[in-house]
Amino acid sequence: MVDARIVANFVLDRADDAGKQITNLDLQKIVYFLHGHYLCRHHEPLVDSEFEAWTYGPVHRAIYDSFKIYNDSPIGGRATAFNPLTRQRKELPPLSDQKIISLIDETLSKYLDMTTYSLVQLTHNDGTPWSRTVSDAESYVNIGMKISDALIQECFEGILELT
Repeated sequence: MVDARIVANFVLDRADDAGKQITNLDLQKIVYFLHGHYLCRHHEPLVDSEFEAWTYGPVHRAIYDSFKIYNDSPIGGRATAFNPLTRQRKELPPLSDQKIISLIDETLSKYLDMTTYSLVQLTHNDGTPWSRTVSDAESYVNIGMKISDALIQECFEGILELT
């Protein structure tokens, strides 16, 4: 499991290499899908902390906070780390885990080719972890609207069996 911002930076670098511009909303969905694939393949989370069920689908708060300054424009920078003691920002280390890099390189292109609308629609389909989390919130309290990794893995295993 790695810092979600490191994965986000790697995805942005790969998108730049492919000549694709992506927004914060795109990035949220792409990292979420990569997280689901990684859970299925390795039975452990790709990124630290959970995704939350927001209006436009799953959101990782650390990624959102890092790139919210871009609003709905293409992201033109990279996430950094903030040291509260020194009150300075520093670059995050590059992604070095070969299992993660391999998975991203195998699956990223199909998500980069999708429109923002298609990515959002894919997360909003009936039975997805996002829709189930939102629906379940009508019956019980889920502070922060956290989407559990177990639910994501269960859903993605069903999807991967169909492909």
